[in-house]
Amino acid sequence: MPRVMVLVGTKKAGFVYTSDVKRQNWEISEPILPGWSFFHMSADTRDSKPRMYAAANHWAWGPSVAKSDDLGKTWDYNSKDLAFPPEMKGYKENRSAPPGVPGDWDNTPAGVIGNIWNVQAGHESEPGVVFAGVQPAGLFRSEDWGQSWRPVEGINRHPSRQYWSGTGGGDSCIHSIHVHPDDPKRIFLCVGSGGSYKSNDNGETWELFSQNAIVTNPIGKKLLTELVQEMPEALPAGRDPAAIDELHRMRLDPKNPDRIWGQAHFGVFRSEDAGDTWEDVTVGLPSFHGFPIAVTHHPPDGVFVVPLDYGQDNFRVALGQFAVYRTQDGGKSWQALTKGLPGPNDYQSVYREGLDTDGLDPEGVYVGTSNGEVYASADGGEAWQRLPGTLPPVLSVTAAVF
Repeated sequence: MPRVMVLVGTKKAGFVYTSDVKRQNWEISEPILPGWSFFHMSADTRDSKPRMYAAANHWAWGPSVAKSDDLGKTWDYNSKDLAFPPEMKGYKENRSAPPGVPGDWDNTPAGVIGNIWNVQAGHESEPGVVFAGVQPAGLFRSEDWGQSWRPVEGINRHPSRQYWSGTGGGDSCIHSIHVHPDDPKRIFLCVGSGGSYKSNDNGETWELFSQNAIVTNPIGKKLLTELVQEMPEALPAGRDPAAIDELHRMRLDPKNPDRIWGQAHFGVFRSEDAGDTWEDVTVGLPSFHGFPIAVTHHPPDGVFVVPLDYGQDNFRVALGQFAVYRTQDGGKSWQALTKGLPGPNDYQSVYREGLDTDGLDPEGVYVGTSNGEVYASADGGEAWQRLPGTLPPVLSVTAAVF
């Protein structure tokens, strides 16, 4: 019988929840790689041997692409810069060359990266291909299931790089990596504070496509106008204008992959033509601001976001009632889903990778919070149950069926 697994990355370890397809009773694993920050976890079911990947980062031992081919029981780590202390027993010591940046990037030494942000399996027709997005902003490609890596120079040396975060990408990152399911040569990604890009030639060249995501929701438009007028340093001369409307998270719709959804700093957007044009679909939400977005894999259509308070005080939390919002009509209307979620007087956030769906029927939806709570819905968000445990702050939630 298939198993549903929810891969949860936190600031202090990884965890895996497991259930049957009924998704009522859940078991949680022991902490994976305690002390490491798991920015993202992903599942790869293209081979007879399912794999898990993790963007694992440690303040002292550096970044690592970690992988498991036994459903999370043991892990391999790919980083020449890692030196495991003797007391870390039970982990495989099989290492290979990691992603590393060229020596002329951002005046950093060769091979030095700050963090790995995103690890994503490639196209079904290209088993072994895996992508990693890193900080400073860069993309790397592996063709041997993450054992070795090469830089994708077309995006890493993009002409717009000089503008990313105003520092040549040094404090930016690449996230939201997606390969179009109909064509392995079509790749989409987001650069934090640098816009969103797509390639139609397997990464050789890249085109900015988020510049047409124009904010039209009244509150977001007003605040954005005020920000530019009152704080001109927010968009100084020479700064990439795409940065101010960056997508915090982007998703290709599995049912129609030319439809792209994005949660941006100042709104929620939908594109029906692979990013060439966009519509602001924020109206109906209590806030234009948020980070994660998730999409159902099959009808009935559903897109999920978690609105957060936005203000000059940088509060960025759910104000009292934690809620996931859902649209089933392309963003024309939004419904608050709160049954089983905490409130009132509940103040927490959901980070960029903290929301996902599982593709089952009915669709399962999963959300992890900055307070270390994980909630699951087995009916498309109508009702929620809290999964066992209180974890460190949750950075990433990924659902997979093995």
